Amino acid sequence: MRTARRRQLLAGLALAVLAGGAVLALPRDRPADSRAERPSYYFGTLRTDPDKARLEHRNGIDVAHITIRWEQFEPEDGEYDDGYVHQIKDQLRTLRDAGARVEVGIGINHAPEWVYEQYPDATFTDEHGDRYEAVANIVFSQEIRNEVRRYVQVLDEKVGLDNFWAIRLGTNDHGEFTYPPEVPDDDRPGPDYWAFDSNAQRKSPPDERAATVPPNPYPGWRPGQREYRGAHFSREEAARWYDWYLDALADAVNWQQRTYRSLGYGGLLKVLVPGQGYYPSDYAEAVDEYFAGPDVSELLGLGAGFYRTIGKLRQDKDVQIVATSLVNGTGDPPANSCRPVADAAVDLDAVDDARVRGWSSVRWVTAIARREGFAVSGESAGTHVHPYYSGVMDDAAAQVRSCHLQGLMWAFDDNLYDGTPGSSLDDYAAMIRRLD
Repeated sequence: MRTARRRQLLAGLALAVLAGGAVLALPRDRPADSRAERPSYYFGTLRTDPDKARLEHRNGIDVAHITIRWEQFEPEDGEYDDGYVHQIKDQLRTLRDAGARVEVGIGINHAPEWVYEQYPDATFTDEHGDRYEAVANIVFSQEIRNEVRRYVQVLDEKVGLDNFWAIRLGTNDHGEFTYPPEVPDDDRPGPDYWAFDSNAQRKSPPDERAATVPPNPYPGWRPGQREYRGAHFSREEAARWYDWYLDALADAVNWQQRTYRSLGYGGLLKVLVPGQGYYPSDYAEAVDEYFAGPDVSELLGLGAGFYRTIGKLRQDKDVQIVATSLVNGTGDPPANSCRPVADAAVDLDAVDDARVRGWSSVRWVTAIARREGFAVSGESAGTHVHPYYSGVMDDAAAQVRSCHLQGLMWAFDDNLYDGTPGSSLDDYAAMIRRLD
């Protein structure tokens, strides 16, 4: 079988990045989440260079970001790299000493090779039998979830989760809230759906299927089929199958929330939402086509119907939706801002969605998140998605202000120093001063 490779399909994908002993000792007289001392917004960078942290803090950048890679932390089952653990702790201490609050990607999207070898049936598999081995399948596999929880527990013991101001949540290989992308160079038109591994297809018993994921309502059915077990299969039944597909994706994020809370973590949890995803009319067309064929958006396979999935997420006062697509070139005009009162009056589920298709990605995601009662923050999309330009910080500031975002993470830290247009440290500092 062919192994699916990573592919960028969504505007605004945020890249996942590299960031023994006792839990890291850090001063407790400076709480990681001291809300009374917060400015109106928080500001940070992705891929933060610890050596630049003091300079950036003096310029108003108060959040730093690191990523821990599970594959480096636990290169062999039950064996931990003490050198890498000390590297994490040193980096964390440097950032905290510089005055930064630290946001972390825990790295479950960077699973070690032994996980795939030990649980070959837990790999994401599409309806054609293609496997995706760039990210561990925490959606359908209880065995993978058990391994992730054990890894996070050890990480808590060795480093301490409470030393992180925020933890990033996601399900794909970029650590964001979608299924994997479709198989590249696939001559079959239409999306790929990643619900055909043995666990996803198993109706009973549920021993290896993720415990909180309900059974597949139609095991063996594949998108595009008009019959099921010798009988007519209706569009309503196809829609029910797809709802289950989305429910399972959201359950994987909710499971992460419950896992961190059960381990005593009380900080911020950030769910990363890339791009704008598909719209209600795309979904309606997919139902008509039984979710298969050249007229069906590939985004259906990713489960990127955020107007449908964000509302499935578990509510928590410290769970935040992150639109990872600021200044990504979307919208008419590009990078248009939110209009909170007018946007709240729009029916976001309407099939006639021509109006919202002119909204920028962050405007669309913000309207959905607000409707569902979530706080929202943002990340710039990064130059790998859309080039930065003179005035890009002004456009980002307008989106932060008009969308009432909690804060902004800039992608990426090195773009503040490498001459990228509109993205210097001075540009960022000036924007921060204007917003605060």
